Amino acid sequence: MALAVILVMFSSCGKENQQIDYNVGVLASQEYVQSQQMMDLLLNTYFKSITDSLLIVDYSSSVDGATVTYRNTPGETIIINYPLWGCEDECGHNRAGKITAVAHPGFYDSLAVINLSFDEFRYDGDTLLVNGFTITNKGKTDGLNDAYAVKAQSVQRIYADTMGGGTHFSMDQIFVREKDPATIYHSTKDRFMISGTIKGVSSTGYSYMAHVETEGYILDQFSCNWAKLGPALLSLESQVYSTFILFPGADTCANRYVVDIEGNSFYFLFD
Repeated sequence: MALAVILVMFSSCGKENQQIDYNVGVLASQEYVQSQQMMDLLLNTYFKSITDSLLIVDYSSSVDGATVTYRNTPGETIIINYPLWGCEDECGHNRAGKITAVAHPGFYDSLAVINLSFDEFRYDGDTLLVNGFTITNKGKTDGLNDAYAVKAQSVQRIYADTMGGGTHFSMDQIFVREKDPATIYHSTKDRFMISGTIKGVSSTGYSYMAHVETEGYILDQFSCNWAKLGPALLSLESQVYSTFILFPGADTCANRYVVDIEGNSFYFLFD
């Protein structure tokens, strides 16, 4: 990931030409967005799998480039398998390795807890190490749509193009699934409203927290590869400023987002 060099000059309290270095906030914002986007796409594959018409009938299917299998003994399990040499995921990224989802008691049961494990998993060539990743079915908390509590104790992404460098984060978010009422299976009209928090450490060692309010949710649609709406507010332990991250509108599917720091806007691509 390229690091933009961003310096803003200002005068304060008689001190001329004092510099604020926004690189810390910009890089942390970029790495947060990449983390959020990656997890959204991986979770999309899981949610497509549990509502896939072929998987339900034949216990085997292809979803987002993966071979997906289902078994109901000794407990309900879905295995999302990519070849170790990697393949395209139909979302513009390369994945390799295996994700195993085990349900307690069943995938569709209210209050069910789904444990996900990642084995030899790579994303765009980067190694992904995941611990304590769970999805809890909270039921229809608004009376209409199923809500899922998504938590990850630790996700470490080790960049392939560095000597062991990378980023790591934890995740505590709510995904509310607005299902296409025309079918019980997954559809391009399905979408998620995402709120909650990701806490992480950037590849340069700075701690951050990115929070999305319920009413200012991130919109994730199966019909678009990129996040929409927001905003996400990102605060940094070591900086006096926060960053404001805004994604495109609900009616726009665009490969871009904006990072705003104290009225200064910086535009980036997701991919």
